[in-house]
Amino acid sequence: MHGWDVARATGQDYLATDAEVAAALVFVEPFSGPEGTEGLFGPAVEVAGEASPLDRLLGLSGRDPRWAPAG
Repeated sequence: MHGWDVARATGQDYLATDAEVAAALVFVEPFSGPEGTEGLFGPAVEVAGEASPLDRLLGLSGRDPRWAPAG
C-alpha cells in the first residue's frame, strides 16, 4: 500500500498483481472498520460496490482510491 501512496503522490501508475491484492486483502480485512486501527490503518473509506479489488483494499486501509495530489 505504501507503493500506491508513493505512485499516486508522484503521478505514476501503480500496478499490483491480482495475487498481491488478494493477499493484502486477507491481511487488511480483519483490521478495517469505521474507527480504523490505531497505528496501523485509518478509518475505512467507503468505495462503490463495483469497486476493483485494489480500490476495495485501499478503502479498507483508510485510503481514498480517488485521492490525487493538488495541482
